[in-house]
Amino acid sequence: MTEVSPTDFELLEAWRDGDERSGRELFARHFDSIYRFFRSKVDDAAEDLTQQTFLGCVKGKDRYRGDASFRTYLYTIARNRLYTHIRDRQRREAVVELGQLSIAELGLGSPSGSLSNSPTKQIAAREEHKLLLRAMRHLPLAMQVALELHYWEGLSVREIAEVIDTPEGTIKRRLQRARQRLDQLIVELADSDTLRQSTQANFDDWAQDLRAKLSPTGE
Repeated sequence: MTEVSPTDFELLEAWRDGDERSGRELFARHFDSIYRFFRSKVDDAAEDLTQQTFLGCVKGKDRYRGDASFRTYLYTIARNRLYTHIRDRQRREAVVELGQLSIAELGLGSPSGSLSNSPTKQIAAREEHKLLLRAMRHLPLAMQVALELHYWEGLSVREIAEVIDTPEGTIKRRLQRARQRLDQLIVELADSDTLRQSTQANFDDWAQDLRAKLSPTGE
């Protein structure tokens, strides 16, 4: 008989009851995706922000009632940590303003795209990876977050709306505009027509490959 893995909520309940092993299993289940969420934006702080996110989960675990999926809950914490990190660096106060700016405009995450002094240089060894990462980091941050959560992490429009605290209709329009703008940025930032054509023609493959390389193992 096949053993059924416990759900996130079951692990959380066991953890609340003092089962530390369940807590570790819950974190291990989601560590890669939270780490990837940060690494695609802020290379040098990804590990620290991932730890802060799980620490926030530890402190708030008794407040989570299962109204949303556990992943949605985690990404909400992660997004808040990201914006706090950026505000601290930039001395900016308005979250809305931050969402309208890109990582490149904020001067984070090797926005120039050279990646020569960035921890991301190993994961962006292929020119297509580098171009795609540059294009993503030139999207307004609110667009980048929505796009990654939907296409890389598989969150539904409803879940993204909960993470960002934005109406679902707005999220749908944002995803459409983000994908269109990403295509435009690939054209604008490509160093050659050959690179542009290769990236666009095999976009899904390059995007999924980059997703894997942004994970802790880089595989």
